[in-house]
Amino acid sequence: MVSKEGKLTAKPIYDRIHSEVVRPVVRITSGRATGSGTVIYCKPDDEDGFSTYVLTNEHVVDDLIKFTKKWSPLLRRNVDTDDLGVPTVEFFEYKWKSRSEGGTNVQSDIVGYDKDADLALLRLRLSRQIDNVAKLYGRDKEKDLRVGMPVLAVGSGLGQPPLMTYGRLSQFGQDIGEGAGQEFWLNTAPAIFGNSGGALFLEETFEFIGIPSRIGVSGGMFGQAVTHLQWAIPITRIYKFLEDNRFRFIYDDSFTEKGEEKERARLRKGAEQTVKKEEDNESGVTPPAAPPDEEDTYSGNSE
Repeated sequence: MVSKEGKLTAKPIYDRIHSEVVRPVVRITSGRATGSGTVIYCKPDDEDGFSTYVLTNEHVVDDLIKFTKKWSPLLRRNVDTDDLGVPTVEFFEYKWKSRSEGGTNVQSDIVGYDKDADLALLRLRLSRQIDNVAKLYGRDKEKDLRVGMPVLAVGSGLGQPPLMTYGRLSQFGQDIGEGAGQEFWLNTAPAIFGNSGGALFLEETFEFIGIPSRIGVSGGMFGQAVTHLQWAIPITRIYKFLEDNRFRFIYDDSFTEKGEEKERARLRKGAEQTVKKEEDNESGVTPPAAPPDEEDTYSGNSE
């Protein structure tokens, strides 16, 4: 756009793209891997600060997920326990809303992951507010999406600050051999190594609809990358991951962060007790009844 004085001026739409599409995307480093992530939640916590969560691919942080044998007093045996490393999340600063000029590194904790779904959730070790948070596409709006709709893909391709590319939704319901029921959405927004874990936005509304996760390859395993054929994990699978792992407060205000933390602890305890009961039954041991004050009295996700 050119002003009356003959000067080139930025349209307001580009300011929106910068704040709603580019800035929510971060770079993630974890061991030998570098990928991308997207800020999907930042709200006040119970300690006069803010809780911030970043969504990414599991394969971006897989190097930091190890399993060791540890003694379980409840099960009275060694059990596999995950030993989680600390990913680094990098936020970028911009001059004139377009030129990257450095960034800030923040440590984070892996609070949820699913290798089969290739999804992971990080919680920042940061108490200040993050202003730029991706807006999630509505949970029940999948039926409104159509092939041909324009999309914007953003990620730290080749380790660069977040790069944005343009394409269109091309196919839905694709299973590319990742396992039964693992749906992907094909789109033509170019992506390259390092984009994994980033964001796919619907251009019309700037809503977050998926995570760029795979790119096409021609000529077999060692063939050439087809960067304009990109498969994204759809928002439908992301909601299922958040629900299954009890992070529903991220998209539903009727749940709370503390309440979901208690629910996860309750479910873990129940799973351990189930394993213990099955092992006792197999060995013919009758476990003693739990005292009344030790019985589960969980009554809902509230505080």
